[in-house]
Amino acid sequence: MSVARTVLVPCLTAVILTLPFAGASRAMADTVYPLPPSSTAIQDALRYLRGQQGNDGSIGTYSDSAWACIAIAAAGEDPHDWKNGGPSLVDYLKEGPPDPFDEFNMGTFLSRMVLAAVAANEDPSAFGRWSGSDAGVEIEDGDYLSALKSLHDGTQFLQDLTGDPDSANTLNEDFWAVRALIAAGESPNSPIIDSTLDHIIDFQETDGGWTWGTPEHSWYEAGSSDVDNTAAAIVALCLGTRGASDAVQNALTYLQMNQHVSGGFESIWLGVNVQSTAWAVDAIRAAGGNPVGSEWTPVSMHPIDNLLAAQDGDGSFGESIRSSADAVAVLVGSGYPPGSADETSASGTARLGIETASLLPWLVLAGIVGLIVLIARRRFSRGA
Repeated sequence: MSVARTVLVPCLTAVILTLPFAGASRAMADTVYPLPPSSTAIQDALRYLRGQQGNDGSIGTYSDSAWACIAIAAAGEDPHDWKNGGPSLVDYLKEGPPDPFDEFNMGTFLSRMVLAAVAANEDPSAFGRWSGSDAGVEIEDGDYLSALKSLHDGTQFLQDLTGDPDSANTLNEDFWAVRALIAAGESPNSPIIDSTLDHIIDFQETDGGWTWGTPEHSWYEAGSSDVDNTAAAIVALCLGTRGASDAVQNALTYLQMNQHVSGGFESIWLGVNVQSTAWAVDAIRAAGGNPVGSEWTPVSMHPIDNLLAAQDGDGSFGESIRSSADAVAVLVGSGYPPGSADETSASGTARLGIETASLLPWLVLAGIVGLIVLIARRRFSRGA
């Protein structure tokens, strides 16, 4: 039998068998995640946000402006430089809320302010000199950090300090307060974080998800878990010390159960939408997962594909400032605040998966060619 038949035929068969893997690797390489800030999608979204900025520095409402500040910093730009003929976006935020009574939940409001200050590389205990109070919570000289900590009752964060029993029966401020405090430098092992994580786990629903409140809340409805609050809870647990807990694994299973075939995630109120999908990606990354991997690709599209497909012609995502900010923050792989998720375990895994997959067919082919040369040399050295 000739060298060609004994060596090349099985080797060609091996090459043919690798062709499906080559196709899969090209498909995986089509979407690079995280997106570089210079990418068209991110730059278009930033142009949309710039187009929404007022002369006073605001980008939409006061809360919208805080989320925009976080997204801008996540994309590598300095929100201090964002101006429209007047004060900067950061200057506007440091002036304080036009009306704190517009805030339904003081815990989430204060968490947002701490996150915005950290993203802008400012001190969340001296973010401007605004002083005021609402719902029993005092804010002095821009000290949003101390005001947030004042809501902790030794076990959890309260919605406010009015004394209303329901203020102790909401959960969303617990999710965001943990995130904000850790972003501001609080140790994940501190008593204030540890007790709150216990409280969050205690109120996980039987389906693995979370909703906005506990069963003791007067508005609570059984079976009302949702993707948004579940994702926020996952991030809090992972930023704390509970990333390897059963609670997180059960919550990730819940997210998978609520992923649409389009790769997006469904809200119980809005169906598949940008914000729920962005928050789910944030949670997947925080848990060390790969949002562009097969685990999160129910058919042919993963969550990042879904987000990119949802971008409108004006650069916005979901036709709003808030959802656009959410999308930018997670697409560049930062989340809230920038760097909040484990960059090594999450985005590093995504990059490695894409790069290794795209090289796989070439590595296999190089190995086969090397094998052919080695076998041929041995045969010829033996006089074959």
